[in-house]
Amino acid sequence: MLALSIAFSVLAAALVWVAGRRDEARDPRLTLMALGLLALFPLLLLLPKLEILPPSRPGSASLETTLPSWWPWLWGSGVVLAGLRLVMALAQLCLWRLRSRVVAMTGENRSIPVRLLPGLSGPIAAGIYHPVVFVPPAWEQWPDEVREAVLAHEVQHHHRHDPLWRAIAAAACTIHWYNPLVWWMARRLADQCEYACDEAVLATGMDGRRYAHVLCDLAGGPRSPATALAMAHRSGLEARVRRMFAPRGPSSRRAVIVLSILTSFTAIGLVILRPAPPPQKPAVPIEEVRLRLSADPFPGDAP
Repeated sequence: MLALSIAFSVLAAALVWVAGRRDEARDPRLTLMALGLLALFPLLLLLPKLEILPPSRPGSASLETTLPSWWPWLWGSGVVLAGLRLVMALAQLCLWRLRSRVVAMTGENRSIPVRLLPGLSGPIAAGIYHPVVFVPPAWEQWPDEVREAVLAHEVQHHHRHDPLWRAIAAAACTIHWYNPLVWWMARRLADQCEYACDEAVLATGMDGRRYAHVLCDLAGGPRSPATALAMAHRSGLEARVRRMFAPRGPSSRRAVIVLSILTSFTAIGLVILRPAPPPQKPAVPIEEVRLRLSADPFPGDAP
């Protein structure tokens, strides 16, 4: 699994970089697909194998056979520790729900509760099956225009199912905790989600300058749990503001679709394609065996 996952992560990261070379926020679907396939990689290994590749050389060793015997234990220990991080994040969200109180309802049909959480310094969207928006105590002193911008941004996260996508990225990072390329794609996905929400909010007609001021005022909040999304962090804030006022280039959906198909076929191909077994030495026919046994061992002694 190690060699295949590393090979796929290298190719996937390269495709994600190529897709976002001109605009890294253009489309997060390719990044999401790559992380989703990496999260499902252990299950993909259960697919039936096709032995159609050229046979390997006799005596050649694969990466799995050259790894030390303690590597599976090290990998398993890392998965357990990274999994505890996710469990702690879920526990933190449950604790936040208990410590907070509902101060408003937002979203379509007013179905998303806005919960005021003591000690929080910035708004955070969380929840997959039960979406919620956590806001700090300063919410009660915010002007109406700030509240409007905050709720517009956080509701877009839930409309786009970004907490679920971040959970998938966290699962991929848990399984491939040793791979820096997977962590890089997870960070790229989080940035792309923020860019997409900013673009969606501005598409509703909200003034860009007012919205940028709200982002700057809310930056510097605490790090959000692994399955939640804070509205603004200092990291990447300048790029987000610059992109709001930059001219937009043409959409590259066709290229993203092509790269997504290439990514999925690559993952499946790496998993199911296997080198054919080396050709066996042909067995000696029984007729030749009988002929050799019946032959005269000393033909020169015949009269």
